[in-house]
Amino acid sequence: MSHSHSHHHREHHGHHGHDFAASNRAHFNAHAETYDEFPGAKEVTKKIGEAILQTIPFDKESTTVLDFACLVSSVLVPQSKFLLGVDISEAMIVQFTKRFAAQGLSADKVKGMAKELKGEPGELDGMKFDIVTCSAAYHHFDPSKLQNITNTLASFLKPGGYLFIFDFEPTEESMFEAHNSSDAVKDGAVGTLKGFSESVMRSLYEGSGLTESFEYSHITTFGMRGADLDIFMCKARKPVDSMTPSGL
Repeated sequence: MSHSHSHHHREHHGHHGHDFAASNRAHFNAHAETYDEFPGAKEVTKKIGEAILQTIPFDKESTTVLDFACLVSSVLVPQSKFLLGVDISEAMIVQFTKRFAAQGLSADKVKGMAKELKGEPGELDGMKFDIVTCSAAYHHFDPSKLQNITNTLASFLKPGGYLFIFDFEPTEESMFEAHNSSDAVKDGAVGTLKGFSESVMRSLYEGSGLTESFEYSHITTFGMRGADLDIFMCKARKPVDSMTPSGL
């Protein structure tokens, strides 16, 4: 979490044609060094990571993880054989790499990559993962591309692997008024202000072929400048005997 989540009550007019990827890259490049300093961010990150670990068993000798947007890597790396952190922001990956290099961890244990995932054949050198996570990022994405993005994330799962998504539960936009002007909103890096319902998430998962063990549940509340925003965990399993749709 970062001050990027101090959303202001404001709609983006004319989503069509807006390059959310470029806006998010620029925004997070500018704020990467202070990303972890937002009040409550570390506590929420810990709760999100613990929710994953409590939901499915990890094996330090075999579990591989793709952490897209790099929010929960610090919690999951110690429990995993290998974790790849991918973020669209080069500066965020610099911070990610510094953090784990300082712990003396090698690239065969944890690695960062600055990249916009598009679900293209051979992307990430064809790697597939037991766990794919994406936390506090969906509200930054282009709303018209959420199914494509979900398809892309699902495409990196091994058969039987799990996709975890964390973001804000549905809320009235008026809740964001207390947060004053948000850098992320001003920077054009926020696509959705109203959160995501269970039905919306279920549709995205089903559209990606992830129909087994679906769960949508409340895990914690994130307090921002006097307002409380609820955070959900969503997960489902890729069937062992089927293929998921391709990405974009």
